[in-house]
Amino acid sequence: MVGYEIYIRSFYDYNNDGTGDFKGLSNAVSYLKDLGVDLVWIMPHFKAPSYHGYDIIDFFDTTPSYGTLDEFKEMVEKLHEAGIKIAIDLPLNHVSSRHPWFKAAVSGDKKYEDFFLWADDGVDLNEKRPWDNEVIWHPYNGRWYYGVFGGSSPDLNYENEKVVEKALEIVEFWLNMGIDGFRFDAAKHIYDYDLQQKKFSYNHEKNIQFWKKIMDKARSIKSDVFAVTEVWDAPEIVAEYAKTIGCSFNFYFTEALRESINHGNTYKIWDCFSRTLTDDRGLYIPSNFSSNHDMTRLASSLQSEDQRKVFFAMLLTTPGIPFIFYGDELGMKGVYDPYFTESVIEPFPWYSSLSGDGQTLWKSVGFNHAFTGVSVEEQSQREDSLLNTVKRWIKFRKENEWMTNSWIVDLRTSEFVVGYTVTNGEKSLRIYHNISGHEEEFEGIRLKPFESKVL
Repeated sequence: MVGYEIYIRSFYDYNNDGTGDFKGLSNAVSYLKDLGVDLVWIMPHFKAPSYHGYDIIDFFDTTPSYGTLDEFKEMVEKLHEAGIKIAIDLPLNHVSSRHPWFKAAVSGDKKYEDFFLWADDGVDLNEKRPWDNEVIWHPYNGRWYYGVFGGSSPDLNYENEKVVEKALEIVEFWLNMGIDGFRFDAAKHIYDYDLQQKKFSYNHEKNIQFWKKIMDKARSIKSDVFAVTEVWDAPEIVAEYAKTIGCSFNFYFTEALRESINHGNTYKIWDCFSRTLTDDRGLYIPSNFSSNHDMTRLASSLQSEDQRKVFFAMLLTTPGIPFIFYGDELGMKGVYDPYFTESVIEPFPWYSSLSGDGQTLWKSVGFNHAFTGVSVEEQSQREDSLLNTVKRWIKFRKENEWMTNSWIVDLRTSEFVVGYTVTNGEKSLRIYHNISGHEEEFEGIRLKPFESKVL
């Protein structure tokens, strides 16, 4: 299985208003099928005030600019007709400050007050979240509410069983709409505030128990439901969530490969592979990925196309479910800025001129300009392009579907070459990658600059 993350607003515009939509994605299914994608993960499509959609106003409706619920269902059907599954991005940790629940809470409705966390005596209102020192308590009419992702996104109080019940209703609703699964956003943040100690603190055990309830519900509706979790943490912690949810994004993979390829040293790759890809117990499936909406794009991290090619070769020859962020297969660029995240979700470039049917125009282009070789039109016409290289590796992957449930053995490295065997206990392949710009020989195998070989 090969996954593909899509930001709908940037992907394909069907009704000529400049914004991507459900009908547009339906219209672009042929591109996904040609690329070789088996599973699409769409970023939040719910009714929300922001462009990114992670601050939800209504979990049971769609954002109007994308289309109606009926058009959403038609999109799901079109994907299914092409043999492509769909997973939706589900941020259950918080809602929009414009959500009816929060509006009711701040107006004094006791039922909904307990849907959120409020500061009492002893709370440090100046406490900051640990990764970037942003405040976590926010004022409203003399009271303070908890919102670890900002004042516009108040956290839900999952100590309240009624909130848990709402989460289960949301999961059931969308599975009944025909989707195949979920990407669970901010999975370790369901319980991240210690009410007794009155401070920010991850409670991984409680989080995992919550996700077990969610997965039990989901599997009772759809036995083969797909789910992947976002837990940006040490591999050992990620694994604990993945054992319950089934699959987890391997952030260390992306970090390790980028750093290693840039610096010409395989140590980080060896450490990553040995810690995240050598588990043969089958307790969960790792998901390695090219980049995502919360990080700098691959082509802005790896400057040369040859470097990107060897990255994709490793992405598509390692265990698990590989995911590609839309446009990474073309070499789309974008430098992540937490205060201007639009930079990494620019319009998908269908044409060299950035003009034509389906081209989205919802924002100005800062990184992926016209006639720079970064478009479907230009990349399709060049045999050795990044796009065509990615297609060939996806074809290889689809011919070896067993690699989804596999692991790595006999991992060996030199300064510039990594060699490993991928196996599922019955089948196996020996694979080599040269991450340097010069020829290398390793275990008797000669490799050209940035060459990958499968034996």
